Amino acid sequence: MHLITRTGKAPRGRAGLSLIRPLALAAALSFGLPGGAHAVEYKTLDAGASHISFGYSQMNVNMDGAFSELKAPELSFDPENPEAARVAIEISLASVDAGYAEANAELEKDEWLDLPAHPLASFRSSKVESLGDGRYQVTGELSIKGKSKEVTAPFDFKEDGDSGVFEGGFTFQRADFGIGEGQWSDFSIVANDIQIRFHIVARP
Repeated sequence: MHLITRTGKAPRGRAGLSLIRPLALAAALSFGLPGGAHAVEYKTLDAGASHISFGYSQMNVNMDGAFSELKAPELSFDPENPEAARVAIEISLASVDAGYAEANAELEKDEWLDLPAHPLASFRSSKVESLGDGRYQVTGELSIKGKSKEVTAPFDFKEDGDSGVFEGGFTFQRADFGIGEGQWSDFSIVANDIQIRFHIVARP
């Protein structure tokens, strides 16, 4: 038998609490509160929001440039399972912008990027590791001008609305890829180290 008050409602008690608890849990699951969060897998490149830049030293003066066209034939990143991540990035070398037209034209030549024979540079991951606190590192094969070498790039990852943002970089030696041959192979003119920075935006 249940007691009924003058208002016609049953008094709150343990029976009422037993209903509130599952409702609160359902709300937490629905609104993504702790205990109800769910992993998102990022697998679509937002090419318009992504960019790759580079830096180098010429006659002891720091220079920079960027590539504006890239695509990701393969992309899969789940922050809850980073070790299973995969990424393949292709960069159109014809989209290079070194800051002025003469430099861009020079980079197209055989001694530098040799664009007619090698229009793309690529990176394909072989391993992704978590370093903790939103830090990761990816190891994979970098290919430029028909030459390949393993590189490792540390990066930060954060979620921004419905996007995942990856920011990081690494350094490689241009001589390993035959970039800047002939008279340009003198490292006192153009340094051997090339710094790459990437800002990659992906969506589920």
